[in-house]
Amino acid sequence: MKTIVKILSIIVLLIYGCKKEQLELPKENLNTQFAATVGLDEARTFMASLPEDSTKSLQGIEINWSFAKNRNGNLVIPLRGQPVYQGYKQGYREIIFTKNKLQQLEAHILEIIPDATYLQKTMRSTSKTFTGRVFDYNLNYQLKGGRLYSEGKIVGEIKNLSEREKIDYANKSLKEKSSPYGVQGKIMRAMLIESCTWIQSSYIDAEGDFTVHSERVCSYSYVGNDGPSYFNDAGGGGSYTNTSSGGGGGGTGSTTIAPPPPPSNLPGENNNKVDPKKMMDCFAQITSPNAAFVVRVYVVEPQPGTSFNVGANSFGHVAISLTKSSGNTSITQTIGFYPTGSGFEKLNSKSQMLDNGLGEYNMSATYYVSDESFQKVIDYVGNPPQNYHFTDFNCSAFVYGAGLAGNIGIPDPTTQIGISGPGGGGFAKTPAGMASALREQKVKNPNLDISDAGGRMPESKGPCN
Repeated sequence: MKTIVKILSIIVLLIYGCKKEQLELPKENLNTQFAATVGLDEARTFMASLPEDSTKSLQGIEINWSFAKNRNGNLVIPLRGQPVYQGYKQGYREIIFTKNKLQQLEAHILEIIPDATYLQKTMRSTSKTFTGRVFDYNLNYQLKGGRLYSEGKIVGEIKNLSEREKIDYANKSLKEKSSPYGVQGKIMRAMLIESCTWIQSSYIDAEGDFTVHSERVCSYSYVGNDGPSYFNDAGGGGSYTNTSSGGGGGGTGSTTIAPPPPPSNLPGENNNKVDPKKMMDCFAQITSPNAAFVVRVYVVEPQPGTSFNVGANSFGHVAISLTKSSGNTSITQTIGFYPTGSGFEKLNSKSQMLDNGLGEYNMSATYYVSDESFQKVIDYVGNPPQNYHFTDFNCSAFVYGAGLAGNIGIPDPTTQIGISGPGGGGFAKTPAGMASALREQKVKNPNLDISDAGGRMPESKGPCN
């Protein structure tokens, strides 16, 4: 299909609790549940009765009625085609027949896009754990709204904004009018903080239409899982491993989904493996009295414009370099914490230490430390954790842990990586987070030896005989 450019404004209400203001979400969209069951013959009759001008976009989409399934009283049929999000085909789409509060039959096209990090972690998508976006289109593929989910809970809303609404949201602060807590402590409404940010993004729907949109990212409290019935159980798709052609089970009628986006390559991941204990033991060749001790952090930032761990050069790396000097003698070891394996296997694997000497970097920080602190750091680096996880414990977490061990002021590199919500998901220690934290540290204390001039890391001496 020829690409059509649609300029939309979409408000995305994200949740992770902060200073709050109240936002009333549309009651007709959020607060009604419908239990009526839609039958196959009823749905087919409904489609046949619709005027052609209300279903033009469906003319090129095959609806295979033999794939129809009942889900919570609604009739659901998977459709061929996949959305393109963050530069990769992700998720799937389906047509769903449901009844509104007046028991009138209506149809929607849903495009369900699991969050990439969530899918890389779980390798499957279920309604109980689903984290991601659900876009709601009418039968002419006009975006009507949508929902954001975290851990199976609705945590935000997607909707079109009029020009008037854009101005209103940009120029006024919404004041909290009443307590958001229900009788059992449940937070009943979305809560909006004073400071929100408009972020321009793009999204290609499964029809190939390129949508430029603005996402209004704010902090919200939990709004409850009380969306319209056709949103319930969104994201249930089972394992990705049996995906058929077409996406969304279009070839078989199943609701399996496409594989997660490929994980990023890691800078230096093909470097030589080293024994960290032997490298750290090398420092004993220089006596400590009158010696100088330096710990350096080197950051390789992900490529600008990429999303965390989605495709090439989207992760980055953080290395640590230790130097001990006395007189004309100096020893430096520059190493990094890595996974083993390749592809999706490296996301959660045994760890290994690789030589990062002479690798390129974007940002560095230098800390002059005491003999005692240095010893604690080399003890930590010489005995690294045995397991690697791309969000729970990666190279950034390792270097931050080294700073904690030596009581060195290496900043916390935690940053948001996905949709946040109940339980505080969507955060990890990352190379991008380390770079951001170092820049913030430099702003607060300009005298710190922190530079974004880039260059090459110092060469490692390697193990000593």
